[in-house]
Amino acid sequence: MPTKNAFAVGSHVYLRALEREDLNERYLGWLNDPQVTRYMETGTFPSTRQDLEDFYQSATGSKNQVVLAVADSRTDLHIGNVKLGPIHWIHRRATFGILIGDKKYWGKGVGQEATRLTVEYGFNRLNLHRIDLGVFAEHESGVHCYEKVGFKVEGRFRQDLFVDGEYKDRLWMALLRSEYVPVKPEKKK
Repeated sequence: MPTKNAFAVGSHVYLRALEREDLNERYLGWLNDPQVTRYMETGTFPSTRQDLEDFYQSATGSKNQVVLAVADSRTDLHIGNVKLGPIHWIHRRATFGILIGDKKYWGKGVGQEATRLTVEYGFNRLNLHRIDLGVFAEHESGVHCYEKVGFKVEGRFRQDLFVDGEYKDRLWMALLRSEYVPVKPEKKK
C-alpha cells in the first residue's frame, strides 16, 4: 500500500503536504468544473495557473492555516485537499474545508475519511478545541458526511450564498474536541 510522504493515514486515503507538482492541469480542471465547485465559493471566476501558484504560496507559507493534499492510499494519486484555517491560536479553533476534485471518488466515503483524519490532526496535534465549517443547506451528502464525523448544526444563515441565480441557505456546523468520538481502526484479516 503506497503512502508517499504520508502525514495521516486512513483505510482508503492519506493526507500529505501539498506539493508544487500537485499544481497541474488536473487540479486546475477541478477548480474550473462547475460540478466540482457547485457547493464551494471557489469557481465563481475562472481559475488560472497563477491562481494555483498564489494559493500554494499563501497556503505553504502560513502559520494560520494548514492545507493538506488528499491522496489515494493504493495509487498515491492526488484527489483533493483539506484545510484547517484560519486557525485562531488563542481561542483554539479553526474552520474546516474540503475539496474532493476527482469525481471518481465521490460517494465512496473518501470525503468522510479525509474529514476524520483532518479533525483528529486538529484535535490531537494542533490542540484545537473547536473545528467549524459552513456548508450549503441543500448539500445533503456534505451535511450527512459532517454529521457522521460528529459535527452538529449550530445555525442557519438564510439566503447567505448566491449560486445558479438563486440565494441559498448556509448551515454553520461545529465539533468540539470533547464531543469527538474517534473511529477504531479496521482490523486486517
